[in-house]
Amino acid sequence: MSNNARMFGMRFSPSKCKLLLQDWSALTPELRIGSEVVERVDNFTYLGSLISPNGLVSDEISARIRKARLAFANLRHLWRRRDIRLSIKGRVYCAAVRSVLIYGSETWPLRVEDTRKLLVFDHRCLRNIAGVCWDHRVSNSEVRRRVLRNDGKSVDEVVNLHRLRWLGHVLRMPEHRLPRLAMLTGVADGWKKIKGGQTKT
Repeated sequence: MSNNARMFGMRFSPSKCKLLLQDWSALTPELRIGSEVVERVDNFTYLGSLISPNGLVSDEISARIRKARLAFANLRHLWRRRDIRLSIKGRVYCAAVRSVLIYGSETWPLRVEDTRKLLVFDHRCLRNIAGVCWDHRVSNSEVRRRVLRNDGKSVDEVVNLHRLRWLGHVLRMPEHRLPRLAMLTGVADGWKKIKGGQTKT
């Protein structure tokens, strides 16, 4: 691959390349670029998303929650102000915190526990903004209505909308495009799921 890239005036920088093995039960291979060995890692960040060897997004969601928590904390002076309407705080929250939380969610293979983590974090933030404690016995849907007004969608509903938008974008692509092939190509005959592996979602 390195030789082919060189034909077009491109070259790989070994220090910037990483090797991640997925479903690899044999001996650990060694990948070289020229004379240098490419570092093998357990996960890496690509285009802002954390890529894990098991193909799941639990690590990515934990990283997203950490980043969103930091964004939320950086705006705590705004959440505390009484002279700013809740609706404005809600718009700021969606633009500055929720967008960080669900960045890249269009392609996430979500499990129930992943969705629950997102919902718990989102509801905790909205309750903080609204000044509603858990013992006030106010439902999450009511808290969302107060802060987000008519656009009071839960975070999992927003993720689903993003996924549908991405699906429509992929379906409009020509049939030879890689995103379309990756999404719509079936599993080959004779393929067996490894023990503990996840099927395509």
